Amino acid sequence: MTESPVSQPDLDLDQVIACHGCDLLLENLEPEPGARLCCPRCGEIVKTRKIDSINRTLAFTFSGLMLYPFAMFEPIMTLDTMGLRNQGNIFSCMTNTWHSGYGFVAIIVGLTSVFFPLAKLLLLFLVALQLKQGRSTPTLARLMRIYVHLDEWGMLEVFMIGLLVTIIKIHHLAHIHYDVGFFCFIGLLVMALGSSLMLDKEEFWKRIEHGKT
Repeated sequence: MTESPVSQPDLDLDQVIACHGCDLLLENLEPEPGARLCCPRCGEIVKTRKIDSINRTLAFTFSGLMLYPFAMFEPIMTLDTMGLRNQGNIFSCMTNTWHSGYGFVAIIVGLTSVFFPLAKLLLLFLVALQLKQGRSTPTLARLMRIYVHLDEWGMLEVFMIGLLVTIIKIHHLAHIHYDVGFFCFIGLLVMALGSSLMLDKEEFWKRIEHGKT
């Protein structure tokens, strides 16, 4: 005697969402702006809605792009040791590392602290600007996809930790003057982190897909 399979209604994947913590399937509700959707079983945050995500992301990325050249090319700090003064900026850190024979380290520093942060800000700015203007093209989806892939590679905060460690180690050996580049770099770091926090990826993808504002 053979058993016939029990037919089940088709599952609409757009109507459910899986918890990131315990894989519980939940109804894909749309929370209010500023609210969170939490898993009733493990308490994991499943979905959040950012308030005015496009405008805030646009403001943070634009501010970051304005600060970027000053943060990269202006002197970060001046070290005064027994009358000898020495200055440096982020770009010169990369080039000096290269000339010192550490080519691989210089490339990694250049990518994670110079190129990727600029690429992330520029890509997100272009995406947010076009969504703000109500445009959605296949190119826009590719730009957003590239940004998502680069999201883990911009490491300005790691460079900042390195700066703090350097300051702690040499503050008793030299007098440190904090220059314009140092404060611009802090501002750039805040703008980069802020743009990531303000970004509502689900809203961006929905608007890219449907071409709505």
